Amino acid sequence: MPYQTEEIQTTNGQPTNIPSSKPINLLNKAVMLLSRREYSEQELRQKLYRYTDDEVAINQVITRLQKEKWQSDTRFAENFVSSKQTRWGSQKIIQALSKHHLEQDTLVDIKMSLRETEYERALVVWNKKFKGQKATTPQEKAKQMRFLASRGFSADIVRKIVF
Repeated sequence: MPYQTEEIQTTNGQPTNIPSSKPINLLNKAVMLLSRREYSEQELRQKLYRYTDDEVAINQVITRLQKEKWQSDTRFAENFVSSKQTRWGSQKIIQALSKHHLEQDTLVDIKMSLRETEYERALVVWNKKFKGQKATTPQEKAKQMRFLASRGFSADIVRKIVF
């Protein structure tokens, strides 16, 4: 069973980590993490590697959490999208989600649903930033286009809004 490390001050004042006699319960750690927010499987795996490098134990914990529906990549993706869609475009959201190694089918479904509302979301973001003021000079148009593109909105949507 993995053991926790405790920080102890040495005589030279530098802290050092030594193994403690308290065993860590990985399942409890994982449930504690998931009680705060949703984590993707990959994210949760990285968090648990802080406590042990026993891959078998981590796999068992994650399998149990998924079996009991405490961890779900689909639920993580839905929560992530709902928290980001008011500020980000579909390209930026999909790019961020792909870093979590989600299933390709999930990413495709999310991308399709985001595309349907992208124009409305981009218009809201643009109105919030530029207060509905259409650009008159090429420099202003470029600035507005860069802003929307940096938020992950597609070039077609950016052109429709700015021009």
